[in-house]
Amino acid sequence: MKPLSFSALAAVAALVPGLAPIAARAQSAWLPLPAQFEITPRYVYERFDTFWMGASAKPELPDAVVQQSGLLTAEYALGTHWALDATMGYVWVDTAAFGQKETDEGLVDSRIGARWRFVDEQTTSLTWLPTLTVRAGGIIAGTYDEGLPFSAGDGAHGGECSLLFGKSILDTGFGFFGDIGYRVREHPVPDDFFASAGVFQSIGRFTLSTAYRHTQGLSGMDIGDPGFTFPAVKEVTQLLEFGAGFRDHGNRYYQLFGAFSVDGRNSGDKLILGASFTFGF
Repeated sequence: MKPLSFSALAAVAALVPGLAPIAARAQSAWLPLPAQFEITPRYVYERFDTFWMGASAKPELPDAVVQQSGLLTAEYALGTHWALDATMGYVWVDTAAFGQKETDEGLVDSRIGARWRFVDEQTTSLTWLPTLTVRAGGIIAGTYDEGLPFSAGDGAHGGECSLLFGKSILDTGFGFFGDIGYRVREHPVPDDFFASAGVFQSIGRFTLSTAYRHTQGLSGMDIGDPGFTFPAVKEVTQLLEFGAGFRDHGNRYYQLFGAFSVDGRNSGDKLILGASFTFGF
């Protein structure tokens, strides 16, 4: 059984530039049914009023940085093993943390990608194997101001590839999911390594899930170093994610989800809340 809750959970789990809030991803190892088109509108609220300056110092801001995002993800299964995906949206950020009231807004970094499922847990003769899927995608820079300490993204084109996995354990409603991948963007934005692992439990039409996600910038400077600039900083983000969802009789899926920071480097100590609605046709 495909735990649709993972799609919304993944929406709160991408690397952020400088002190910027989180962008959106929404793909999992499980694909839509062949020839099915799935749409997921999503609202995400994020805030932080403290941040990691380098690896240890954690100053408090005089005002919170607040971001609100409206996002739309579309997925289409070309067949049993292939699917396409795209995510786009608009973002608003406002704060008075750096003096007078300041705002930033624009299109988010859009993502397009293709997935190939090369192991299906439902059909493989090795029943202990999880579903395994490879994804390759591109990143199209948004239209916000990426040079601000509270900007809504890195403002750079790029690409990413990842291995996604997931497995339902027999008929218990319990299972696990995750991914591991690498992201490259235009200079001076550092390359990223990212990984996640989580579990879900379905009870009737309800699903609960939780996951840990780690994103590691592989180069760059610390905030406060001589000559540092956004978004060319080395950022580490560690998040604990959670979600609760319900599937109705029409196979539409509704979810509340969120995340909070557990550790970081050159990143905000964030609280993230959101809601999504997935339907297919």
